[in-house]
Amino acid sequence: MENKRKTELITVIKRTIYSIEATLKKNIKQERYKQNIFEVMKDLALEFEEYGAIDKIECGKLAIKNYIPLINLLIKVETNLDRIYEYHQQLENAYKLAARVSLEHFIIYMEWYSEDKLLEPRFNILNSYVYYLNKMCFDQSFGGMIVNLPSGYGKSRICRYYEAFRLGLHPEGTFLALCSNDALIKGQSRSVIDLIKNERFGNVFPNLKYSKDDKDFFLKETDGEWKLRDCELIATYYASTVRSNVTGERASLSIDIDDLYSDANEALDDNLNKQYYDKFVTVWRKRYVLGKNPQIIITGTLWSPTDFLARVTNLWENESKFKDDPKFKYTKISEDGTKVIIKVPALDYKTGLSTCPKLISTEKLLIEKASMSKYLWETNFQQNPTSPEGLYFDWNNLQTYSILPPKETNECMASLDPSRKGTDYVSMPIFNKIGDLHYLVDMVFDNKAMSSLYDEIVKAIIRNKITILVVETNTDPSLPDILYKKCEAKGYYTLKIIELYNTSKKEDRINKYKDIIIRKMVFPEKTRYGLGTPIGKALDQMTSYSFEYPNRHDDAIDSAAMYADQIIEENGLEMKAIPFKKPF
Repeated sequence: MENKRKTELITVIKRTIYSIEATLKKNIKQERYKQNIFEVMKDLALEFEEYGAIDKIECGKLAIKNYIPLINLLIKVETNLDRIYEYHQQLENAYKLAARVSLEHFIIYMEWYSEDKLLEPRFNILNSYVYYLNKMCFDQSFGGMIVNLPSGYGKSRICRYYEAFRLGLHPEGTFLALCSNDALIKGQSRSVIDLIKNERFGNVFPNLKYSKDDKDFFLKETDGEWKLRDCELIATYYASTVRSNVTGERASLSIDIDDLYSDANEALDDNLNKQYYDKFVTVWRKRYVLGKNPQIIITGTLWSPTDFLARVTNLWENESKFKDDPKFKYTKISEDGTKVIIKVPALDYKTGLSTCPKLISTEKLLIEKASMSKYLWETNFQQNPTSPEGLYFDWNNLQTYSILPPKETNECMASLDPSRKGTDYVSMPIFNKIGDLHYLVDMVFDNKAMSSLYDEIVKAIIRNKITILVVETNTDPSLPDILYKKCEAKGYYTLKIIELYNTSKKEDRINKYKDIIIRKMVFPEKTRYGLGTPIGKALDQMTSYSFEYPNRHDDAIDSAAMYADQIIEENGLEMKAIPFKKPF
C-alpha cells in the first residue's frame, strides 16, 4: 500500500510542478492566475510532506531539483505580500525536506533565523568542502579529505554540522574527534550535542527529536564522550586530545582531526611533527571498525612544509595521483575519486583578490599581509607551506632529481657520522659524482647501536661500490679497521677510508658548508622516498634543520656537511688515505 501511495504522490507532484512551470512561462500578471497557483502550491506542500514521511531521501532529492527552484521563482514574480510571506514559509519547509539528504541545505535550514550565517558569506570557498562531506555520508568508498583554510574561515564549524547531520542519517554510528586542546575538542563535542538538541534538528530528523523528558535519548552525556540510544558501539562520540590513549576507541562514521598546533613554535618542532605523523600512521587512522573503508577528515591551517598536515598530504600524494578537480577551485582529487585535498588561499593565486570578499576584503587582507612576515603570510593565509628564516635546507632551496643522470665515472663516495649518544642517528649519505655535482643515491640512517650496523654499512659499501669513505673517529678510533676487515672478509678491496677527528662544533661546521650543500649536492625529489625509508627519514630531518630553533637531531645535515668539507672541498683528500692491498 505504501509503495502504491508513493508512486501516486510522485506522479501528482511532478505533474503539478510541470503544470505550474508551464503557466509561469505565460503572462501571469492577472490576479486570478497568481491566486490559482498559490492554491495549488498549498496542496503541493501537503503532498511533499506526505512523500517525505514515506521516502525522505528521494523526497529530499526532488525538493532540491524541482521544488525549491519553483518556490524561488514564484517569490521573484509575485507582488502580493501575503502570498510572498506564505511562499517563504513553504521555502523554509522545502529546505527542511532537502536537509534530510543534503548537508548544504541542512546548514541553511538550521541557520534560517540566525544572523551569524556560516555558508552565505563563505560559500564560494566552502562549496567543495561541503560537497565532499556530503559525499562521505552516502559513499563508504570515499576515504576522506585534507582541508587547509585560513583561520576563521569556518573549517571547524562546518565539520560539527557534518557530524550532527550524519548522526541524523546514522544514529547507530560513532565518531572519533581529535584535537590538540582538551577544552577546544570538548567544546566542539558539546556543539554537536547542542545541534542535536535543537528543535530544528528534530524537524529534519523526527526519529531524533529531542525531549528533555526523554531520559534515554542520551544513554551517556559528557563533553568528552556521549552516546545516543541507537548507537551500536560503546559511544556515539569520542572527543580526545592527540595525547590521549585512543586504542580502546573505534569510529564507524569518520575520524575527524582538527588543529593540532597552537602556534608556530609547535608546528616547527620536528620531534612533535614526527610524533603526530607516526601516531596517525600507526594508531589514529586504524581506529576504525574492522571491515569498513576508513573515512578521515583532517582540517587545519598550514604552518610549515614539515608539519603534520604537510606530511599527511605528502603521504596521500605518494599513495595516489591527484589532479585538479573539474568541479571546484582550490581542490585536488585523487584519480580514483576516493580522496580530496582542499587548499584555499586568502588571496587568489592569480588575481590577488580576496577569495572570500563577504568575509574579509582584499584591502584588509593586504593590510594583514603588510603586518607580518612572509613566512606567516604564506603558510597561514595562502596555504603555501614555505619555511621561516633559519630553515636553510628547506625543500624549496635544495636541488633535486627525479631520474638519476647516467654516471660518467665509477666515483661513488660517502661520509659516515657514528652516533655519539643513544638518541643520535648513525648517518652515512652515499653520493655519485656526476659532472660537478654530487647526487645522493643511498643512505644508511638509523639510531641503533653502532655495533649492530657494521654489516649494514658494509653491505652499502659493496652495493654502491664506494671507493672513498670519510669516517669520523671521535667516538671510536677502531672503526676504520673494523670496516676494512669486514670488507676484506667479503672480498671487497677498493675502499679508501679517510679518518677525521672533528674539533669544531656541529653548528659551525653546518653553517660553514651550507652553501656547498645547496650548490653542489642534488637530492632525490620529495616524493621519491617515504618517511619510513632511511633516505626519507634523513631528508625529513635535514630539511627540518633550523639555525634559529632548537634541533633535536642534526645527524643527517652534519654528515652532509662532513662530506662537503672532506670530499667536495677536498680537505680530506689532501690527507693520506690508506687503501687495501689485494693479497695474491
